[in-house]
Amino acid sequence: MKSFKSFLILVLVAALPVLLSAQNSTVRKETRKGNREYKAQKYDRAEVNYLRALHQDSNAYRAQYNLGNTLYRQQKYNEAINHFDKALAQPGLSDKERSRILHNRGNSYLKAGLQKENRAEGMQQFQQAVNDYQEALKLAPKNDDTRYNLSYAKKMLQQAQQQQQQQGGGQNQDNKDKNKDKNKDQNQQGNNGQDNQKDQQQQQNKQQQQQNQNQQQNQQDRQQQKQQKRQQQQKKQDAERLLEAVKNNEKNTMKENAKKVEVAAPRSIEKDW
Repeated sequence: MKSFKSFLILVLVAALPVLLSAQNSTVRKETRKGNREYKAQKYDRAEVNYLRALHQDSNAYRAQYNLGNTLYRQQKYNEAINHFDKALAQPGLSDKERSRILHNRGNSYLKAGLQKENRAEGMQQFQQAVNDYQEALKLAPKNDDTRYNLSYAKKMLQQAQQQQQQQGGGQNQDNKDKNKDKNKDQNQQGNNGQDNQKDQQQQQNKQQQQQNQNQQQNQQDRQQQKQQKRQQQQKKQDAERLLEAVKNNEKNTMKENAKKVEVAAPRSIEKDW
């Protein structure tokens, strides 16, 4: 009886590597399928294959990384960032691999910021993009694509900061106007004992001032509308240039030579021996 139990344990232990090998084989198989769909620009199908691979092994680095690229292609930038985070958390990554992931996560943050209604709303995403590009350059200082993207992200961040300051300045001006009107009302109440002629003159002055303020406010509103229109046009032009850069460099991307604001192609994996 004891001999039978020992034999059973040996059989189970011997079967464990076989089970792990079968699991790894499935991961490689699904990842290869995803790579083929990605290269065919069938990103929704590629996403399914990479998810199947990760269902077998949630720590599969290549599946995580390639899934992030696939989601980026589908403009699912926040989801892409999540999978780039998981890819970065994998142990044993080389500097080249970490730099590649940081570059592509920076692209996702940048595009997520450009999707916002105005630059100020995307300020946090632009800052994250700048951080990722800087970290990527530390690991790969000669990467001109990352250096270009860093410069572009800094420009977007600067515009966001300027717009936020302008919006804050407008609110301060509104508060000043309200306090000014309140003070005028208090002064008007304090002069109730004066003669009617002086009251009438003050009322006229107040009306004139109010008209002037209304004219100034209307002028500020028109200027703000023009500025917003210019910013929207600039945003549209930036997005078009960014999209054009992605289209022009699609072929190079599939060869792992990311151009401008472009993600690297899925990495090929070892043969299933």
